[in-house]
Amino acid sequence: MDATKKSYRIWAQGATDQVGHRNYLARLLPHMQACTEPGFELEFKTMTPSVTTVHALSEFRFSRAVVRGAIQAEREGYDVFFMNHFQDVGLYDARASVKIPVLGLGEATLLHACTMGRKLGLLAINPAFIPTHNEQIVRYGLQQRVAGCRAIEANISDYMDAFASPAKKSEMQSLFEREARRLIDDGADVIVPTGGIPMMLFGEEPDANVDGAPIVNGVTVVIKAAEMAVKLKQLGVPVISRIPLSGFALPSDKTLDEFLNHG
Repeated sequence: MDATKKSYRIWAQGATDQVGHRNYLARLLPHMQACTEPGFELEFKTMTPSVTTVHALSEFRFSRAVVRGAIQAEREGYDVFFMNHFQDVGLYDARASVKIPVLGLGEATLLHACTMGRKLGLLAINPAFIPTHNEQIVRYGLQQRVAGCRAIEANISDYMDAFASPAKKSEMQSLFEREARRLIDDGADVIVPTGGIPMMLFGEEPDANVDGAPIVNGVTVVIKAAEMAVKLKQLGVPVISRIPLSGFALPSDKTLDEFLNHG
């Protein structure tokens, strides 16, 4: 790393806000700071209104915020950008818009999870996300590495209550473990909660697991991946392919202006 620079800045983009998700953020933000190593400064950005509905339009709205956030992060001197949103909406578009590394919680978590076992079991916070996660599996070429994708029948208030109430957390933990065991029965040996909320609720404890199958806390993973991306760039490793066929060629000034001012 550049010895003349005192610290490297990480822009962490959330789809949450300080009101409806305050119980989650009260757990998430200290964890993020504890995971960030000296020499890096992590700044978590909330979103208002936050993503609270399970719908394609909500995901599309957040994807625009991701791209705009990545562009703003680069212009303000941040060294790396990541979204703390498992669906990774806008990930490829943001990578094609800036020179700094751009990471997604979903991709970083899934690729790291492949180093932890042979077959992954994805456990969604709501059944409505299963189609999106199945698309992610195909996008990242992981069809042969995923045993299945299941979900907990719950809503956002259930999760927020679980962060504040031990009794509610125990209830949710039972639901999580039931579905995790079904994934294990289908061949999974690694459990991937598909979101920062279940990651922090079920996977924050050291060596968290269900019957020996590790629960991947991708929040930790994506922070360390962001730090590594900065360090690799400092060592001369290219950030990403820029050939036209990759889809990650940088935009012209005209294209960027049209997006920011008319998109």
